[in-house]
Amino acid sequence: MDFSTRIGFNLPSEQNARLTIFNIAGQIVYQKDIGGQIGYNEIVIEKSELNATGVLQYRLDTRDNSATKRMVVIE
Repeated sequence: MDFSTRIGFNLPSEQNARLTIFNIAGQIVYQKDIGGQIGYNEIVIEKSELNATGVLQYRLDTRDNSATKRMVVIE
C-alpha cells in the first residue's frame, strides 16, 4: 500500500519553492524547500513525515505566486 502523496506544480523559470503543510489549528506540521526547475515539478511526501491525520491545508510559495489547497490524511 502506498502511504505517500505527490504534489505537482509548474514553474515558468528556475526558482525556489516552499511547501508548508498546516493542521486545522494552523500549526506547521511539515515544511520543505526545493530548488524548482522550469516546467513540471513534484514533491513526494510520506505519511510518516507528517505526524498528523485529518484535513490539512498546504501552501506552495514561489517567488511570483502562492497557492493554498486542502488535503486529507487518513489512518
